[in-house]
Parts: sequence; structure tokens; C-alpha cells
Amino acid sequence: MNRLIQFSILAAGLCVVSGAIAQQFNGKLPMYPSARSLSDVPASAVKAGVPLVTETSDSVDAVDAWYKTNAQSCARTAQSGSVKFQCAGGSIMIYAHQGKTQIAFVPSLF
Repeated sequence: MNRLIQFSILAAGLCVVSGAIAQQFNGKLPMYPSARSLSDVPASAVKAGVPLVTETSDSVDAVDAWYKTNAQSCARTAQSGSVKFQCAGGSIMIYAHQGKTQIAFVPSLF
């Protein structure tokens, strides 16, 4: 019985953290639709400027094209196979890694 209560509390906490992360980026840093998170970064770490990294099997060019359309208010720079979008809410970095594309979100601290 004690383990069931502990598991229930843990599951509820994970749901809250996941919702907090999604809410933090809602409207500030657009999330690429087919990417998946590589870790369970707690919301407090993201708020402190720790990057959230997601990954997709789509190419860097495809992800870049999506962000060109969905992050038009952000300044875009490209360099040596990677792309960076500097936005009011932070930065989005897109790069190839081991045959996939990773997208790193670094929220602004200010």
C-alpha cells in the first residue's frame, strides 16, 4: 500500500513538471511538432537557463524550414550545418547529431 501511494505521488509530480515545461514554452519558443524530448528536465532547471533538448528524424533543413515559418519574429543565423533562432523568450539551436536532428531550447534568464 505504501509503494502505491509513493508511485501515485511520483506520477502526479511528473505530470505537473511536464505541463510546466510545455506551458513555459507556449508562445515563447515554438516546439517542433515531431520532436521528442531526450530527458526529463525539471521546470525549475529550464527556468534557470538549462537547455531542453529534443530530437527528430527530420533533416536539419526540414526543421529549419518549419522554424522559418513558425518563428518569424526571431533572428536567424546559420553556420556550418547548424541554425540558431534568437527569440525574445530565448534561443533555439538546430543541429545534426548521430544521423538525427537535435533542437536545443535555451530560455532567456531575463
